[in-house]
Amino acid sequence: MEASARSHSSVLVEDTGTLRPLRDIYAVVAREMPGRVLRIKRVRRAGRQAYAVRVLKADGKRGDIVLDGASLAVIERR
Repeated sequence: MEASARSHSSVLVEDTGTLRPLRDIYAVVAREMPGRVLRIKRVRRAGRQAYAVRVLKADGKRGDIVLDGASLAVIERR
């Protein structure tokens, strides 16, 4: 499935106590690294919650992008 075509419930971001809808995560990934989302994991980066997202890009290569858990800003891209 394409990142922009999925609808999901919310997940809890532990350090802020706010709910981040997965559709918002998919929207950022679709804009920053288009392709098929293979996995989303909650991780910690620099002591903060983050989302590590693995994407299968259109060229068939795998990409990884890490989003800040609170703002969904891109903090790492591979």
